[in-house]
Amino acid sequence: MFAGVLVLSMMVAAVAVDFARYVLAGEKLQTAGDAAATAAAMSAKRYVVLEIYRGNRESICCSPTGCSPCCVSCGGDDPVYVSGREDTLYEKGGYKRYCCSCGCAWVNIVRRWVEYENNGAEARIAAEAFFEINKPGEMDAGVGGDSYISSINVRGEEGDPLYPSVIVKTHGRLKTLMLGFMERLYPSSGLSTLDASRCAQGGSFYYDLDGNWHRAAMEGCD
Repeated sequence: MFAGVLVLSMMVAAVAVDFARYVLAGEKLQTAGDAAATAAAMSAKRYVVLEIYRGNRESICCSPTGCSPCCVSCGGDDPVYVSGREDTLYEKGGYKRYCCSCGCAWVNIVRRWVEYENNGAEARIAAEAFFEINKPGEMDAGVGGDSYISSINVRGEEGDPLYPSVIVKTHGRLKTLMLGFMERLYPSSGLSTLDASRCAQGGSFYYDLDGNWHRAAMEGCD
């Protein structure tokens, strides 16, 4: 009876110790996944379509009293429509190359969206880098564990209910301490390691033309 109670007590203690470690490592794995997904989502670039009224060009206007510099129409009042990165085309004044020499009359943003450039390559690089920085030490290979990104799903197609977001799924393996000892008694129990899988989603929010946040993507982690 004493031997039975001792074994049972050891099993309870083993479960308590390793379960606490497993919960902590799982939370850290989730944090690493969240960091990876957020970094990937933030790599998205804003794009716009601009409506540009080109304005007037410099000229020389003459009257009976003489001639002087002036601005005259470029010809036609129809705007031109140009698309490109918002930071270079609009914020940094790249649209000015479409203006006439006296400057544009005005410029309107008529459409805005985001893209994950290079087919999402930048997003994937960012996700992997931030996961490596934040991955749990309890699941490090040096202590008999492992953790990695199992998939990176970049949702960059407009019309997709998960647009615009990046879904990162991670997997980790924790080497047990007390339960590992119990496996020596029961070799077929598979208690030497505990596995965990986590999912994180990062959204690439941006302001729409009404000044409101673009709608959040639908939940992509089941």
